[in-house]
Amino acid sequence: MAGSVMRFARSPTGRQSSEEPERALLTLVSAGDRSAMEKLHVLYFARLANFFLQLTTKRDLVDDLIIDTMVEVWKKGASLAANISVSVAMMRLAYSCGMKRIVEAGETRPHLRRAIADADQHSNLPIEERVLFHLVYALGHSRSDIACIMNISCECVDVLLDDARRRRRLSQ
Repeated sequence: MAGSVMRFARSPTGRQSSEEPERALLTLVSAGDRSAMEKLHVLYFARLANFFLQLTTKRDLVDDLIIDTMVEVWKKGASLAANISVSVAMMRLAYSCGMKRIVEAGETRPHLRRAIADADQHSNLPIEERVLFHLVYALGHSRSDIACIMNISCECVDVLLDDARRRRRLSQ
């Protein structure tokens, strides 16, 4: 069965979709399959690391956040993405774990904290706006996906994105 997990479903556009194999991996994780969990970890490691680097510059905290997220994936298994895509479910879980852990780590309120200037071109934006840019431009999520991930309305996504774009234009 594990061999069939890595088959790729073709979308109408001819692109390979990862939804079917990722959903199959989650089903196997629900059954306690450590190999499937390892495959999910490999599939999402870079995406999660890049995402968490939008929340914090502390590399050790990024490692902890990836572990926290994957532990939650292990606990929830297939129920994690019952009504949404696996990718959106993973990023929603990552966002939730990340925001909670950053506050617990003693950093100031995420929506008020300005990032320490680093190589990231969006580093002077508040965390939520940096995350939003990352979800839109780096990961290609839709407005409704982002609303689901951040647990806000689509209208709030629009407002945050407009504010972020305006703030970025003013800072250039």
